Amino acid sequence: MNYIAIDAHSSTCTMCVLDNKGCEKDSSQIETNGRLIKNYLRSFSGKKIVTFEESEMSSWLFDIIRPEAEEVLVCNPVAVKDYSKKKTDKLDARKLARLLRGGFLIPVYHDGSKREKFKHLVSGYNALVEDAVRIKNRYKSIFRKSGKKQTGIKLYTDESLLKDIPDFGHKFVGHHLYNLLVEIEKSREVYVKEIKTQLKEFEENKYIKSIPGIGDIQAAKIIAHVIDPRRFANKHKFYSYCGLVRHQRVSDGTKYGSNKIFGNRTLKCVYKMAGYSAINGNNVLNQYHAYLIKNGINERNAYNAVCRKIAAISLAVWKDKKYFNDEEILRLIK
Repeated sequence: MNYIAIDAHSSTCTMCVLDNKGCEKDSSQIETNGRLIKNYLRSFSGKKIVTFEESEMSSWLFDIIRPEAEEVLVCNPVAVKDYSKKKTDKLDARKLARLLRGGFLIPVYHDGSKREKFKHLVSGYNALVEDAVRIKNRYKSIFRKSGKKQTGIKLYTDESLLKDIPDFGHKFVGHHLYNLLVEIEKSREVYVKEIKTQLKEFEENKYIKSIPGIGDIQAAKIIAHVIDPRRFANKHKFYSYCGLVRHQRVSDGTKYGSNKIFGNRTLKCVYKMAGYSAINGNNVLNQYHAYLIKNGINERNAYNAVCRKIAAISLAVWKDKKYFNDEEILRLIK
């Protein structure tokens, strides 16, 4: 067995190869080139397990390496913090190889499927929305600096409001920020159209959208980030992955509070938004929320329970290939 770790960068890849006994067979640096990486892996006989850290290059590397190795493990860089203080690419690769051989790496899910490729489009949409939020905050600050209190959607749709800004510099910047927002909104509409078109290729889309509080964009984010619902053994594992629970700190029977966990921020946002939409709509999840409050659950915990319920339902309808049924919730509140 060959345990191969790659410290990958845009220009070079540093390799470290260990054998079954943990002895170093090779340590090399090659150009980041698909053909060269394949040739390097083929130079070793026997079975190969390859690892590298999750990054922007992960999908590309995964597609290249998967046919050349028995197993490819893309590891979570956040969970690999104990590198040597003397940090070099060679030391990083060696440390990764040792962690791989010892079984101490936490994998990041990759399967090279169409859903994983769809994630690139959804991530582009998320980045565009985040850029729009930053520009909106800067635009709104211009009015605050000028002592003008402006709120609501009109602030971002009526450029004439800038005429009340007395300072020329603020007004000049404001007009350019407004024009940027107009262009970003046009791009966002193009993204939405393309996402809706590609969503039609995924059968689970119609099942997930049958859940109150989830529309096209939210369903797209769920499909792109979950990829395969069967990789979660149960709903509790999924809650943890989405960051919808806290881990209790317990020692010798004594509780020392709880910790937030490292979860998927996109999915956490999806289910939090879906929960908010559901409890403010006319649907069975709103009734479930009212039932929890009636039975002594405070508002915050009841809201979080609805968010987790939506997460569990989305996983279940996808696995079972069935539409959401109100009766499943009504049975809980009778």
